Amino acid sequence: MLMNSFRYFLSGLLLLFVGSMQAQDSFGDPPEPQVPVFYYPLTVTCDPDVAGTASGRGSYAPETVVTVSTSARSGYTFSHWTLNGERIAQPASFSHTTTADAMDFVAHYNLDPIDPAEPTMNVKSRLYLTSEPEGICTFNRTSGAFVQADQYVAVDVTNADQWYEFTGWYNGSVLVSDVQSFNYLTDYQDVTLTAHFRELPFTPVDPSDPESQGGDIQTLDNGDANGDGSVDVTDAVAVINAYLSGDNSSINVSVADVNRDGVIDITDAVAIINLYLNNQ
Repeated sequence: MLMNSFRYFLSGLLLLFVGSMQAQDSFGDPPEPQVPVFYYPLTVTCDPDVAGTASGRGSYAPETVVTVSTSARSGYTFSHWTLNGERIAQPASFSHTTTADAMDFVAHYNLDPIDPAEPTMNVKSRLYLTSEPEGICTFNRTSGAFVQADQYVAVDVTNADQWYEFTGWYNGSVLVSDVQSFNYLTDYQDVTLTAHFRELPFTPVDPSDPESQGGDIQTLDNGDANGDGSVDVTDAVAVINAYLSGDNSSINVSVADVNRDGVIDITDAVAIINLYLNNQ
């Protein structure tokens, strides 16, 4: 009887041990936390953008091997790569291992020189048109449209603001033409032509004159507040009197507002005195 009880006791311990081992196998060690993966942008472009095609763009995790490549279009030769603005020594196609940063690859190209013995290449560029001040006119052609290189195209201003006078076409700081409508010889690269204007002074409406409709454009010099044809101390006095009285009817407001802040005050009178002294 005692032996049987001892056997039952050992059997119970064995079952308890096996059960604990099975429970440990079922639950196991807790899983390790997963580290999030971040993806960083990689862009690939050409300069100029019409010179070729580029591939490799996307968003990648760090330590990813990416193939970056470019292929030239007719009339252009690959020059070099830049990465985030810095020149790098790489061929037109290469493998790059990404990092934990944004990457901007630019393939730079040179325009092939034209051999007079060969046919002229069919190269196009963009011609952008704008104005200074901006938005005071329209143009006879769409700004940014493609044009054939080394060809003449008609360029003209349309619907210009009546209070502005055309002074010339500029490419940057270089005067291209002082004629509003002219034929421009296109370049082999993108060009922006800017139509420059100057603001015309005007005479305010005279309420006592029924023929006066909205003011007339004048050619008065800036600062000639009293309209006598010269800029001197009398103009400064006229501005001060108008400021103190609050009545601008006796002065030409457009040219009296020398600093163009929209207000006739003492600062305009001081500016007129300076103009007078500088011209002496």
